[in-house]
Amino acid sequence: MRVLFGRKRKWRLLKLITMLIACVGALSIGFEPVEAQETPKYGGTLVVAIGQGPANLNPTTTNAFYTKMVSSPVYNTLVRLDFNFNPVPLLARSWVISPDGKTYTFNLVETKWHDGEPFTSEDVKFSFEEMLMKNHPGGGIWKDKIKEIRTPNPRTVIFELNTPFPAFFVKNAYDSYIIPKHLFQGTDIFKNPYSMKPIGTGAFKFVEWVKGSHIRLERNTNYFNPKLPYLEGILFKIMPDPGTRMVAFERGEIDYLSFYILPPSEVSRLKKMSDVVITSKGHEIFGDILTLDYNLDNPPLNNLLVRKAIAHSIDKQYIIEKADYGLGKVATGPLASVVTWAYTSDVPKYPYNLELANKLLDEAGYPKKTDGVRFRLTIRYDRAVPILSKTGEILREQLRPVGIDLELNPGDIATTLEMVFKQRKFDLLITGRPSGSDPAISLPPTFSSENVRPVPYSNAAGYKNPVIDDLFEKGARLIDPIERAKIYHQIQKILVTDLPAIWIEEYGKHSAWRNEFIGLHTWSSLSSYTLEDVWWTKGKSK
Repeated sequence: MRVLFGRKRKWRLLKLITMLIACVGALSIGFEPVEAQETPKYGGTLVVAIGQGPANLNPTTTNAFYTKMVSSPVYNTLVRLDFNFNPVPLLARSWVISPDGKTYTFNLVETKWHDGEPFTSEDVKFSFEEMLMKNHPGGGIWKDKIKEIRTPNPRTVIFELNTPFPAFFVKNAYDSYIIPKHLFQGTDIFKNPYSMKPIGTGAFKFVEWVKGSHIRLERNTNYFNPKLPYLEGILFKIMPDPGTRMVAFERGEIDYLSFYILPPSEVSRLKKMSDVVITSKGHEIFGDILTLDYNLDNPPLNNLLVRKAIAHSIDKQYIIEKADYGLGKVATGPLASVVTWAYTSDVPKYPYNLELANKLLDEAGYPKKTDGVRFRLTIRYDRAVPILSKTGEILREQLRPVGIDLELNPGDIATTLEMVFKQRKFDLLITGRPSGSDPAISLPPTFSSENVRPVPYSNAAGYKNPVIDDLFEKGARLIDPIERAKIYHQIQKILVTDLPAIWIEEYGKHSAWRNEFIGLHTWSSLSSYTLEDVWWTKGKSK
C-alpha cells in the first residue's frame, strides 16, 4: 500500500515551559512552515462519519468528542500541538514568556469572525473568563492558575498566572477554544442559538445541521492562512450503527473514520486494503483509558469493600481480547503508561479473583439472596461506541458469579451525559478517560472535589479528597519534572487505593481514511480535530 503524505508542517521546535523558564530574559517565539514536497490540490468534500449528533457545537461548554470534532474546523485555539506536544501557532502567531514563567504575551493574527466582525484580544479574554472558566468541565484549572488577562490592544493578549503552569500550552491547545464575544456576551449560552450554529474564525464555516442526518461545513474563503483550506467542505454524517458505517466506508460513501468509532475488530482487516490508510499516529494527546466510573453517592458503591470486590470480579485481559481485539494493554490506574515521566505501576493491585470478591461482599454486609443475587446495579454508556457496548455486555457476565445483577442502560451520547452528569441517575458508567499530555490537565477534571458539578465529563464519581486536591495544586505549579513526577506517583497510589473508578485498559486507537485524501494525521497530536490541511488528490490546482 502506498501512503501519500501531502503538506507537512515542520515548525521550529519550542521547548516546554520547564525549559523556557531556565532561559534568561524574555523569550519570543515564532514559526515558519516548510514548503510541502507535493503540491496540494483544491476542491472536494471530506465525508466524516460520527456515531451520534453532538449535544451542541460550543466547545467551551464540554469535552464531548463529537462536539469538539465537528466544531474544531469552525473555531480555533491560540495554539495547536505537534506529535511531541510542541505548540504550533494558530490564533497566536507568536508569544513571549517571562523568565519566571508566569506571564505569557501573545501576538494575535489579524482576522475576522465568519460574520465579518473583527477578531480581537477581547474575544480571547471573554472566552477564558466568561466561558471556559465558568462552564467548561476543565475550567476550574484556569480559575486556579490565571491571575489576570489583559488586552492592551486588539492584537495583544497577556496572561498573568498566579504560579508557573508547565501545562499551559497543552491546556490551551486541547480544549481552550476562542468564541465570539459579540455573540455570547450577556446571553444564556445554553440557549444561545450560536451554540448550535457556530460562528468561528476557523478554516471552515458552519452551513447546516440536519438532526439525525448530517452537519455540513464549507470553506472559509477569508481564512487568515490564505493557502488553506484545500477542501470545499466537510460533511459529518451521523451514523450510529457500526456495521452501517463500515459498509459505507468500503463503498466509498465515507472517507474518514476516527479512532472513536472505528471498531477494533476491523483494524487488522483494514490494514490489508490497498486503498485505505490506517494509523495509530495522531492520537498522542489522549492517552485514553477505558474506565468504569462508580457513583459514590449511591449505596452500596459508597462502600470501599464493594468497590474492591467489583475490581476483583473483572478480568481485564479478557475485556482487552474480546472488546478491543487485543489492541490495548491492562491499565494500572488513572494515568496511561505513555505518560512516561509521570506514570507509575507501583499502585495497589486488584487481580481477577472471584473467591476474594465474594468474601469482600460478604464482609460488606451484602449476602446472596435465595436467587443468588446480592444487589442490582445499572450501567450506562454511549451505545454508538463499539468498545463500550461490548465491555458492558462482558461486565454483566463477569459480575453475575459474585451475585451482582447488572442492568445495561445504553443510550445516545446526549442522553448518557444528561443522566450521568446532570441528573446523576446511574450506578456505573463505562467511558474513555483521557490521561495523555499532562496529568495537571487530565486528572483534576475527573477527581477534583471542586469539579463535582452538573457539566459533562466532570467528576462523575462525586469523589472528594482534600489530600488529592492539595496534591493536584502542587503538581500543577511545580517546574522540576522529577518533583512533579513524585507528586503524580502519590496521586495514582491514593486514587487506586480509594477506587472512585476502575481503570480497565489503555485501549488501542486507530483512525482510517481513503487514500485519495492527503494531509490527515501528518503532524498533530490531535489529528481528529485538525482537518484544515487535508486535500483531495482528484481536486484541481489553484
